[in-house]
Amino acid sequence: MKNTHIIAVTGCLLILAAALVTGCTGSMPATAQAVSPVPTLSPAPAPSATALPGPAASPTPGTTVPTLFVNSTSNGKIITIPAGERVLVRLAENPTTGYTWNATASKGLDIVSDTYTAPQTGLMGAPGYHEWILAPKTVNTYKFSAVSLRPWVGAQATDEKFSIVILVTKN
Repeated sequence: MKNTHIIAVTGCLLILAAALVTGCTGSMPATAQAVSPVPTLSPAPAPSATALPGPAASPTPGTTVPTLFVNSTSNGKIITIPAGERVLVRLAENPTTGYTWNATASKGLDIVSDTYTAPQTGLMGAPGYHEWILAPKTVNTYKFSAVSLRPWVGAQATDEKFSIVILVTKN
């Protein structure tokens, strides 16, 4: 009886091993498509001005507002813009890991847009990016900061942090 159990268990293990080897080394089915590598979010060499449609503080409807683009390479820097312009902040984000950006802006710095854009790939777990469009109300100095954290854990000393100071000058 003991030998029968040993033979049965050994047979099951051999079948399982054969199935695993076949699954790991088998070719892709004809219906599968090759997937391109995950695109990386390359940092911009320097902040650049862009015109985006929509409201800043209160422009004429249908007009574009000059907007300065910044990303993680601007972390800790002072950004100077003329009155009436906006700032677009773009940071890599991967909510599938549980980490999301939690942003705050000082009084008088309106967050007119707060969006997450998923990656343009079919790969699970690929990072996308989070964007905020900031519109200062007047000539002044403002602070924008964000921390990438797991909301159910709360802020930790090791969390990734981003902050910029926005200095708005007269035209």
